[in-house]
Amino acid sequence: MDNTTKKAIAYSLLAHVKTSGTLSDGPIDIFIPLVKKGLHFMNINKGQYKGESIAEIREIIEKHYSIDIPIPVLKSILKKIANDINKEEKIFKLYQDNSFWIKDYVFEDFDEHIEKSKKEIFVLQDMFKEFCKINNVEYNENSCIIKFIEKNKASISYYLANTKKSNGNDFTVAASFVDYFRKYPQIYAQIRNLYLGSILTCYLDYEPVNANMEVTLLLDTNFIVSLLDLNTQESTHTCNKLLDICLKLGYKFRVLKDTIEETRALLAFKSYNYDKEVITKYINREDIYNACERKKLSSVDLDRISDNLESTLLDKNVITIPNTDKLRNKAKISNEYSILKKYRNTDKAALHDAMALIYVKDLRGKRIRDFEKINCWFVNNAISHDIDNEGIDALLNSEDNGFQPEVIKADDLLNILWLSKPSVNLELANNDLVDMGLTSLVAFTLNESLPKARIIKELDENIQKYRKTNFSDRDVLLLATRIANRQVQNVENLNDLAKKDSNKFADKIKDEARKQEAIEKERAAKFDKLFKDLNDRIVELGERRKRVEENLTIQKDEEVKQKITESQKIIDEKDRKIVQLRKENIQIENKRRKKLSDDYINKELSIWRRKACIWAGICLFIFIAAIIWLVLECRRNLSEVDSKIKEFSQNSSIAGSIAIFMFIVNSFVAKALYDRYHNYSNIENYKKSILIPDDYKPLKDN
Repeated sequence: MDNTTKKAIAYSLLAHVKTSGTLSDGPIDIFIPLVKKGLHFMNINKGQYKGESIAEIREIIEKHYSIDIPIPVLKSILKKIANDINKEEKIFKLYQDNSFWIKDYVFEDFDEHIEKSKKEIFVLQDMFKEFCKINNVEYNENSCIIKFIEKNKASISYYLANTKKSNGNDFTVAASFVDYFRKYPQIYAQIRNLYLGSILTCYLDYEPVNANMEVTLLLDTNFIVSLLDLNTQESTHTCNKLLDICLKLGYKFRVLKDTIEETRALLAFKSYNYDKEVITKYINREDIYNACERKKLSSVDLDRISDNLESTLLDKNVITIPNTDKLRNKAKISNEYSILKKYRNTDKAALHDAMALIYVKDLRGKRIRDFEKINCWFVNNAISHDIDNEGIDALLNSEDNGFQPEVIKADDLLNILWLSKPSVNLELANNDLVDMGLTSLVAFTLNESLPKARIIKELDENIQKYRKTNFSDRDVLLLATRIANRQVQNVENLNDLAKKDSNKFADKIKDEARKQEAIEKERAAKFDKLFKDLNDRIVELGERRKRVEENLTIQKDEEVKQKITESQKIIDEKDRKIVQLRKENIQIENKRRKKLSDDYINKELSIWRRKACIWAGICLFIFIAAIIWLVLECRRNLSEVDSKIKEFSQNSSIAGSIAIFMFIVNSFVAKALYDRYHNYSNIENYKKSILIPDDYKPLKDN
């Protein structure tokens, strides 16, 4: 078993201990089962064991679970274990020099959960490998799902243990895997446990200290946008939850006047370009336009939100700092400003962030190493990796000196408060914490590999400019999907092509759309195959269960019977999970096919109705023309009363006949229009007669 799997098993066990609530005296108590298992492995089949240092116990634990417990923390845990297991008989002795002896110690309390965790983690790893195959991505152990989840631990440790941040591997596929299986409760529960367990190991790097002090949170523009519910729903929930918890802890919330102005400018820009940007909302789910579509907001609504901005923030106890002239002058000559100018799209934006950083530094008064001694933070909710955030990242990575930075992400702060404040543990459920953290981790990772915001904006402008050329809205949507899935390697080439040749630009969009359609069909086929494989596995497990039952009748030994019964339970659980997973996959696929089927029927219905409209138009035109001709003929004939009376009568009779005939025809056409637009039973009968393509028909759950 590799170290990554061992660590995952440890994470699962820690999450189980935390959520079961069996050990809750202190934060490090959750590690007691791991240490007890280490003592068990050390002592097994040896009767009695002496050691010169508890470092030997640490090595055993690391060997089996790949968790490195610091000696001081391990010593505290061992003292608690000694007090627990020595109540009736001296089993474990810990000496002042850290030497020890242990006698006949067996610990099996969590063996069943550990075995269950092993099987679940193996299944999770197999599913990730299959996910890589379906998406035509080579599996990379260094970018697996477990190491992806550990990214969050590294982010928290940056603040708690002064470890340097690193970019690491490309976890795009792992993030997509988590995002996809969010729809499957059984699989997502396993991912949740791994995430929670990884956070809990931060206790090994950090001993919480209850430092009572006034803390001020200075809120960034992206945090304000989330509070206004103009980001994702999850992001809004995270920011609101952070404010609720921090308010109960006595924190103060502030925002610079310049941040208010920057937010209003952003909303004004989005309002002005509301009908000009098409592709952005499809590529970036954190974009304001995506929130507008979700909430059915118009450009007028954005203007209204902007007008009420300060009063909305005041309702959330966020107070505006009105006089920032002194801060601005100080920022203009700062090192922060000179660095940020290289990254931000305008000097004004760079100056805003420099002002915020200097505000935090001034309020702190000095550089601080310990997290619990910080009295002010510049809090952002930067999920997108766009150019606006690169400058901040550059500042954070340039100062590797062990001091706390001025900036912190909302979900990181929420995680740390949950670790360090017992009251926050009561306020914030484990699942809420995990869901918010995983959502942020997935969103940030997926956005890391997207093109820069300015490139997408330029592409949007080109699409709007050449929209009348030969490509459809469907083509644009498919192109956006390819960009979001990182299948278009260089978006800038598209923009260059638009400048050179609009026809080739349109052809390129259609070509990318065709590629995406082919990929979607191929993926659908692969998922169909996956469903079939799941069926085959159900049959295989059924045959295996039958063999187990046959063996049960032959074997008389009670120990063998017990093992077979346990195997039966495991197989039944696998059967249930596989059947459930298959049903969930079929339900999701059928929802997709139902939408395609409905769209196809609506399209055919529209064509059917349009034909009636065309005939109605033709008949109406002929009818009106006949009437006009009759009127003109009457006027001409009246001027020749004596000589043309007979001819006029004949012509009038012909025109009248034509008019009556066309009136009858129009009556039939009118009935056709009524039948195709207002006759419900007739419309439903036509829908039933439409032949649906096989690819749109629902899968059967046999």
